[in-house]
Amino acid sequence: MKNLIYIIPILFGMISCNEQVKQPKEWQFEKTIALDGINPIGITADGNDIFLSDGDHNRVLKVNTDGEILFEMEGFDRPMHLDFGKADLQITDKMTTSMLQERALFVPEYGRDSIAVMRDNKMDYLVINDSLDAPAGISVYENEIAIADFYTNRILYYNGSQWISFGKEGKALGDFYYPTDVQITADKIFVADAYNNRGQVFDKTGKVLTEFGQDQNFNAATGIYVSDSEIFLTDFENDRVLVFGMDYQLKQVLESGIDKPTDLMVIEDVLYITNYRNGEMIRYALKPIMEK
Repeated sequence: MKNLIYIIPILFGMISCNEQVKQPKEWQFEKTIALDGINPIGITADGNDIFLSDGDHNRVLKVNTDGEILFEMEGFDRPMHLDFGKADLQITDKMTTSMLQERALFVPEYGRDSIAVMRDNKMDYLVINDSLDAPAGISVYENEIAIADFYTNRILYYNGSQWISFGKEGKALGDFYYPTDVQITADKIFVADAYNNRGQVFDKTGKVLTEFGQDQNFNAATGIYVSDSEIFLTDFENDRVLVFGMDYQLKQVLESGIDKPTDLMVIEDVLYITNYRNGEMIRYALKPIMEK
Protein backbone atom coordinates (compact mmCIF):
# COMPACT_ATOMS: atom_id res chain seq x y z
CA MET A 1 0.00 0.00 0.00
CA LYS A 2 2.87 2.41 0.81
CA ASN A 3 4.35 1.82 -2.62
CA LEU A 4 0.99 2.60 -4.23
CA ILE A 5 0.75 5.87 -2.29
CA TYR A 6 4.18 6.91 -3.59
CA ILE A 7 3.41 5.96 -7.19
CA ILE A 8 0.12 7.91 -7.45
CA PRO A 9 1.70 11.40 -7.03
CA ILE A 10 4.37 10.50 -9.58
CA LEU A 11 1.71 9.49 -12.10
CA PHE A 12 -0.22 12.69 -11.51
CA GLY A 13 3.01 14.65 -12.02
CA MET A 14 3.67 12.90 -15.32
CA ILE A 15 0.11 13.60 -16.51
CA SER A 16 0.46 17.27 -15.54
CA CYS A 17 3.70 17.59 -17.53
CA ASN A 18 2.10 15.99 -20.57
CA GLU A 19 -0.85 18.38 -20.33
CA GLN A 20 1.54 21.34 -20.28
CA VAL A 21 3.34 20.12 -23.39
CA LYS A 22 0.05 19.65 -25.24
CA GLN A 23 -1.41 22.99 -24.19
CA PRO A 24 -2.73 24.65 -27.38
CA LYS A 25 -1.22 27.92 -28.54
CA GLU A 26 -2.25 30.61 -30.98
CA TRP A 27 -0.87 33.83 -32.43
CA GLN A 28 -1.73 36.85 -30.30
CA PHE A 29 -1.24 40.51 -31.18
CA GLU A 30 1.52 42.22 -29.21
CA LYS A 31 2.21 45.64 -30.71
CA THR A 32 2.48 47.94 -33.70
CA ILE A 33 5.97 49.17 -34.54
CA ALA A 34 6.08 52.44 -36.49
CA LEU A 35 8.65 52.58 -39.30
CA ASP A 36 9.98 56.08 -39.91
CA GLY A 37 9.42 56.92 -43.58
CA ILE A 38 9.45 53.26 -44.72
CA ASN A 39 6.75 51.67 -46.87
CA PRO A 40 7.75 48.02 -46.46
CA ILE A 41 7.04 45.44 -49.15
CA GLY A 42 9.32 42.53 -48.24
CA ILE A 43 10.81 41.30 -44.98
CA THR A 44 13.52 38.76 -44.21
CA ALA A 45 16.08 38.09 -41.51
CA ASP A 46 19.67 36.99 -41.12
CA GLY A 47 19.75 35.60 -37.62
CA ASN A 48 18.04 38.29 -35.56
CA ASP A 49 18.81 41.06 -38.05
CA ILE A 50 15.67 42.25 -39.88
CA PHE A 51 15.80 43.57 -43.44
CA LEU A 52 12.99 45.43 -45.20
CA SER A 53 12.56 46.39 -48.84
CA ASP A 54 11.12 49.87 -49.36
CA GLY A 55 9.95 49.83 -52.96
CA ASP A 56 8.52 53.36 -52.86
CA HIS A 57 11.96 54.76 -52.00
CA ASN A 58 14.11 52.23 -53.91
CA ARG A 59 16.08 51.03 -50.91
CA VAL A 60 16.63 48.14 -48.52
CA LEU A 61 17.00 48.80 -44.81
CA LYS A 62 18.28 46.93 -41.80
CA VAL A 63 16.21 47.63 -38.70
CA ASN A 64 16.13 46.38 -35.14
CA THR A 65 13.11 44.81 -33.47
CA ASP A 66 11.88 48.29 -32.47
CA GLY A 67 11.89 49.43 -36.09
CA GLU A 68 14.91 51.75 -35.71
CA ILE A 69 16.98 52.04 -38.90
CA LEU A 70 20.48 50.66 -38.45
CA PHE A 71 21.63 51.24 -42.02
CA GLU A 72 20.21 51.52 -45.50
CA MET A 73 21.23 50.47 -48.99
CA GLU A 74 20.09 52.57 -51.92
CA GLY A 75 20.19 52.31 -55.70
CA PHE A 76 17.54 49.63 -56.24
CA ASP A 77 14.64 49.84 -58.67
CA ARG A 78 11.45 48.81 -56.86
CA PRO A 79 12.85 46.09 -54.53
CA MET A 80 10.29 43.44 -53.60
CA HIS A 81 10.14 40.23 -51.49
CA LEU A 82 13.73 39.45 -50.55
CA ASP A 83 15.67 36.59 -48.94
CA PHE A 84 19.04 35.59 -47.50
CA GLY A 85 21.02 32.56 -48.61
CA LYS A 86 23.83 31.14 -50.70
CA ALA A 87 23.72 29.13 -53.91
CA ASP A 88 26.45 28.02 -56.32
CA LEU A 89 25.55 30.46 -59.06
CA GLN A 90 27.29 33.10 -61.09
CA ILE A 91 27.05 36.77 -60.20
CA THR A 92 28.26 39.80 -62.11
CA ASP A 93 29.00 43.45 -61.43
CA LYS A 94 28.45 44.17 -65.14
CA MET A 95 32.22 44.10 -65.66
CA THR A 96 33.35 40.73 -64.35
CA THR A 97 31.63 37.44 -63.54
CA SER A 98 32.37 35.21 -60.55
CA MET A 99 30.82 32.54 -58.37
CA LEU A 100 28.98 33.49 -55.19
CA GLN A 101 31.12 32.23 -52.33
CA GLU A 102 29.29 33.44 -49.24
CA ARG A 103 25.85 34.08 -47.84
CA ALA A 104 24.18 37.13 -49.39
CA LEU A 105 20.98 39.14 -49.55
CA PHE A 106 18.98 38.49 -52.74
CA VAL A 107 16.76 41.38 -53.84
CA PRO A 108 14.30 41.08 -56.76
CA GLU A 109 14.10 44.40 -58.60
CA TYR A 110 10.63 44.70 -60.06
CA GLY A 111 11.53 47.79 -62.07
CA ARG A 112 14.90 46.58 -63.41
CA ASP A 113 13.92 42.97 -64.19
CA SER A 114 16.93 41.67 -62.26
CA ILE A 115 18.04 40.03 -59.02
CA ALA A 116 20.49 42.13 -57.04
CA VAL A 117 22.92 40.28 -54.75
CA MET A 118 24.22 42.30 -51.77
CA ARG A 119 27.39 41.48 -49.83
CA ASP A 120 29.13 44.01 -47.60
CA ASN A 121 27.17 46.83 -49.22
CA LYS A 122 28.41 45.79 -52.67
CA MET A 123 25.77 45.21 -55.33
CA ASP A 124 26.20 42.43 -57.88
CA TYR A 125 23.59 40.74 -60.05
CA LEU A 126 22.53 37.15 -60.42
CA VAL A 127 23.40 35.70 -63.82
CA ILE A 128 20.33 34.01 -65.31
CA ASN A 129 20.20 32.58 -68.83
CA ASP A 130 16.61 33.71 -69.13
CA SER A 131 14.73 37.00 -69.11
CA LEU A 132 12.72 38.22 -66.14
CA ASP A 133 9.70 40.48 -66.33
CA ALA A 134 9.07 42.21 -63.00
CA PRO A 135 10.41 39.65 -60.48
CA ALA A 136 8.34 40.04 -57.33
CA GLY A 137 9.72 37.46 -54.89
CA ILE A 138 12.66 35.16 -54.29
CA SER A 139 13.45 32.21 -52.03
CA VAL A 140 16.86 30.68 -51.37
CA TYR A 141 17.09 27.23 -49.79
CA GLU A 142 20.48 25.52 -49.55
CA ASN A 143 21.63 25.43 -53.19
CA GLU A 144 18.19 26.16 -54.67
CA ILE A 145 16.57 29.42 -55.80
CA ALA A 146 13.00 30.17 -56.84
CA ILE A 147 11.85 33.45 -58.38
CA ALA A 148 8.23 34.59 -58.71
CA ASP A 149 8.18 36.30 -62.11
CA PHE A 150 5.14 38.55 -61.94
CA TYR A 151 4.23 39.44 -65.52
CA THR A 152 5.19 36.11 -67.09
CA ASN A 153 2.99 34.28 -64.55
CA ARG A 154 5.58 31.64 -63.76
CA ILE A 155 8.15 30.42 -61.26
CA LEU A 156 11.76 30.23 -62.38
CA TYR A 157 13.49 27.58 -60.27
CA TYR A 158 17.15 26.55 -59.95
CA ASN A 159 17.30 23.01 -58.54
CA GLY A 160 21.02 23.02 -57.81
CA SER A 161 22.13 22.06 -61.30
CA GLN A 162 19.78 23.69 -63.81
CA TRP A 163 17.02 26.25 -64.21
CA ILE A 164 13.46 25.17 -64.95
CA SER A 165 10.32 27.24 -65.48
CA PHE A 166 6.76 26.30 -64.62
CA GLY A 167 3.37 27.98 -64.71
CA LYS A 168 1.40 30.11 -67.14
CA GLU A 169 -1.38 32.67 -66.97
CA GLY A 170 -4.72 31.16 -66.03
CA LYS A 171 -7.03 30.18 -63.22
CA ALA A 172 -6.75 26.38 -63.33
CA LEU A 173 -4.77 24.42 -60.77
CA GLY A 174 -1.08 25.03 -61.52
CA ASP A 175 -1.73 28.29 -63.37
CA PHE A 176 -0.91 31.74 -61.99
CA TYR A 177 -2.39 35.18 -62.13
CA TYR A 178 0.50 37.38 -61.03
CA PRO A 179 2.52 35.38 -58.49
CA THR A 180 4.10 37.74 -55.97
CA ASP A 181 5.99 35.60 -53.47
CA VAL A 182 7.54 32.14 -53.22
CA GLN A 183 9.18 29.90 -50.62
CA ILE A 184 11.17 26.70 -51.00
CA THR A 185 11.10 24.06 -48.28
CA ALA A 186 12.83 20.68 -48.06
CA ASP A 187 10.51 19.02 -50.55
CA LYS A 188 8.06 21.63 -51.87
CA ILE A 189 7.70 25.08 -53.43
CA PHE A 190 4.96 27.35 -52.06
CA VAL A 191 3.62 30.26 -54.10
CA ALA A 192 1.46 33.28 -53.25
CA ASP A 193 -0.78 33.34 -56.33
CA ALA A 194 -1.90 36.90 -55.72
CA TYR A 195 -4.83 37.56 -58.02
CA ASN A 196 -6.06 34.00 -58.16
CA ASN A 197 -6.54 34.70 -54.44
CA ARG A 198 -4.90 31.51 -53.16
CA GLY A 199 -1.70 29.73 -52.30
CA GLN A 200 -0.35 26.88 -54.41
CA VAL A 201 2.06 24.05 -53.68
CA PHE A 202 4.41 22.34 -56.15
CA ASP A 203 6.99 19.59 -56.03
CA LYS A 204 10.51 20.32 -57.21
CA THR A 205 9.84 19.22 -60.76
CA GLY A 206 7.18 21.93 -61.07
CA LYS A 207 4.24 19.54 -60.71
CA VAL A 208 1.34 21.13 -58.88
CA LEU A 209 0.29 19.29 -55.71
CA THR A 210 -2.55 21.36 -54.29
CA GLU A 211 -4.03 24.79 -53.69
CA PHE A 212 -5.22 26.31 -50.43
CA GLY A 213 -7.13 29.38 -49.28
CA GLN A 214 -9.21 29.45 -52.47
CA ASP A 215 -12.40 29.27 -50.38
CA GLN A 216 -11.40 31.99 -47.89
CA ASN A 217 -12.41 35.06 -49.92
CA PHE A 218 -8.90 36.40 -50.39
CA ASN A 219 -8.43 39.67 -52.22
CA ALA A 220 -4.75 39.72 -53.32
CA ALA A 221 -2.68 37.00 -51.63
CA THR A 222 0.61 38.90 -51.73
CA GLY A 223 3.01 37.31 -49.25
CA ILE A 224 3.74 33.79 -48.06
CA TYR A 225 5.81 32.28 -45.26
CA VAL A 226 6.16 28.60 -44.33
CA SER A 227 7.41 27.54 -40.89
CA ASP A 228 7.97 23.99 -39.65
CA SER A 229 4.31 23.64 -38.70
CA GLU A 230 2.27 26.42 -40.35
CA ILE A 231 1.71 28.32 -43.58
CA PHE A 232 1.00 32.07 -43.50
CA LEU A 233 -0.64 33.96 -46.35
CA THR A 234 -1.30 37.72 -46.40
CA ASP A 235 -4.67 39.02 -47.61
CA PHE A 236 -3.71 42.51 -48.78
CA GLU A 237 -7.05 44.13 -49.55
CA ASN A 238 -8.90 42.50 -46.64
CA ASP A 239 -6.32 43.61 -44.04
CA ARG A 240 -5.65 40.19 -42.55
CA VAL A 241 -3.27 37.21 -42.41
CA LEU A 242 -4.55 33.63 -42.58
CA VAL A 243 -2.70 30.82 -40.85
CA PHE A 244 -2.98 27.28 -42.22
CA GLY A 245 -1.76 23.97 -40.86
CA MET A 246 0.49 21.72 -42.90
CA ASP A 247 -2.72 19.92 -43.91
CA TYR A 248 -3.74 23.21 -45.65
CA GLN A 249 -6.71 23.64 -43.32
CA LEU A 250 -7.37 27.08 -41.84
CA LYS A 251 -6.20 27.41 -38.22
CA GLN A 252 -6.43 31.11 -37.42
CA VAL A 253 -7.29 34.51 -38.91
CA LEU A 254 -5.18 37.48 -37.74
CA GLU A 255 -6.67 40.95 -38.09
CA SER A 256 -5.62 43.09 -35.11
CA GLY A 257 -3.30 45.89 -36.22
CA ILE A 258 -3.08 44.62 -39.80
CA ASP A 259 -3.56 47.15 -42.64
CA LYS A 260 -2.50 46.30 -46.22
CA PRO A 261 -0.07 43.49 -45.29
CA THR A 262 2.52 42.56 -47.89
CA ASP A 263 4.89 40.07 -46.26
CA LEU A 264 5.73 38.28 -43.03
CA MET A 265 8.21 36.03 -41.28
CA VAL A 266 8.65 34.12 -38.02
CA ILE A 267 11.68 34.39 -35.73
CA GLU A 268 11.37 31.75 -33.02
CA ASP A 269 7.87 32.34 -31.58
CA VAL A 270 7.46 35.88 -32.89
CA LEU A 271 5.62 36.74 -36.10
CA TYR A 272 6.49 39.99 -37.90
CA ILE A 273 4.06 41.38 -40.52
CA THR A 274 4.74 44.36 -42.80
CA ASN A 275 1.95 46.93 -43.17
CA TYR A 276 2.64 48.66 -46.47
CA ARG A 277 0.24 51.60 -46.38
CA ASN A 278 0.92 52.91 -42.89
CA GLY A 279 4.62 52.03 -42.78
CA GLU A 280 4.45 49.62 -39.87
CA MET A 281 5.76 46.31 -38.62
CA ILE A 282 3.20 44.34 -36.63
CA ARG A 283 4.31 41.89 -33.98
CA TYR A 284 2.41 38.77 -32.89
CA ALA A 285 3.59 36.17 -30.38
CA LEU A 286 2.71 32.49 -30.10
CA LYS A 287 1.18 32.04 -26.67
CA PRO A 288 -1.03 29.55 -24.84
CA ILE A 289 -4.69 30.22 -25.54
CA MET A 290 -5.48 30.44 -21.83
CA GLU A 291 -3.38 33.65 -21.60
CA LYS A 292 -5.83 35.65 -23.72
